[in-house]
Amino acid sequence: MRHLTTILAVLALSAFPSTGQTGGRPSGSKRIDALTSAPSLVVYSEDGAADATVTENPPPEVRAIAHLRSRSIPLLIAHLDDARPTSAKFNGHLVPVGPVCLDILTNIVSAPGILKKDCADDGLGACVDGRYYFRPDAFAREGGGFTAGRDVARVKANWRRAYRRGGVRFKYPAWWRRRI
Repeated sequence: MRHLTTILAVLALSAFPSTGQTGGRPSGSKRIDALTSAPSLVVYSEDGAADATVTENPPPEVRAIAHLRSRSIPLLIAHLDDARPTSAKFNGHLVPVGPVCLDILTNIVSAPGILKKDCADDGLGACVDGRYYFRPDAFAREGGGFTAGRDVARVKANWRRAYRRGGVRFKYPAWWRRRI
C-alpha cells in the first residue's frame, strides 16, 4: 500500500512541469492577488497634467511586487489581462488588475524602443509605444465585472515577445529607490 501511495504521488507531481508555477499561475501571484484588496491604489485621469501612477507613492501591495525585482516582469505580463476589480479608479469607475499591472510594469523596467526615454509628453500612455499600451478603460464592463478586449491581448503578446527577446529589464526608477 505504501508503494502504491508513493507511485501515485510521483505520478501526480510529474504531471505538472517544474516551471516555477503552481496551479497554472506564475510564482508570486499572491502579490498580484493583493492588488484586488488594496484599500486605495490610484485615480487615473485623462488630464495630461494629472498623470497618475500607482508607483508615485506605492502602497505595500505594489512594493511587494517591485521587491521581486526581475521576477516581477513575467508576473506582471502574465496578469495584463487580469479582469478582477481593484480600488483604482478611472473616470469614476473601478479599474481591473490588468491596467494596474501595466502601470507598475512601465514604471519598473528599462525597455528601449518601448518606453520613450526623457519623455516630456503628458497624458495616458504618452511615453509608451502604442503597441505596448492600453488605457485603464480597455476592459469592457459586463455585469459586475470586466472582460479584456482585443487590444489587451495584443499588448500582452507584444510585452511577452519583447521580454523573451531580452528587450525588457528590471530597473527601479531613481526617484522611487529613495521612497521604498
